[in-house]
Amino acid sequence: MRAGLKRLSPWIIGMLALVLLAGCGGRDKDSFSIFIMDKGDASVIREELAQKLKDKLGEQAPTIEISVSPLYNQQKLVVEYAAGEHDLFLLPEEDMKLYGQNGSNLPLDDAFDKKTYARGVFEGGVFKKKGQEEEETDVSKETHLFGIPVEQMKMFKELKYNSKTLFATVPPRTSNKEEAIKVLKALTE
Repeated sequence: MRAGLKRLSPWIIGMLALVLLAGCGGRDKDSFSIFIMDKGDASVIREELAQKLKDKLGEQAPTIEISVSPLYNQQKLVVEYAAGEHDLFLLPEEDMKLYGQNGSNLPLDDAFDKKTYARGVFEGGVFKKKGQEEEETDVSKETHLFGIPVEQMKMFKELKYNSKTLFATVPPRTSNKEEAIKVLKALTE
């Protein structure tokens, strides 16, 4: 009995590993993921927000996936950032600024007016290549618009979701920066 179990063990472990790895293939390329972590409950607007975005972006819009953490949890936020699965983060101001120090938010100056969204302007980390030929990067401190206040976003006003401390940011590992800017503009205009 034990000998048979020993022969099956590598098989079982291999099959289990295969099943687990199959789930790690990433998300659909035609989808756009938003992660919201607020100290309030943003789950009440999840479906309506996804529908409004779909309506505003039209037929060419990606499938909008909105993940909401029902409770504020610093460790969960770290895991979500590290996983790199989301294209847009909506998180409290202090977290945006904390993670922004290490280059966890892309500058938004090219797409949005710094004066209009002045609360989202701060000195944060920006990834810069060490040399033209090198792939290694350094994080340099620069002042940019890194986040858009949710309280200034038209779509959130329409949904009557008023969060004075929540900001939208685009992580460097977004699957499509242009799409992230497009979705962010749909939320604000």
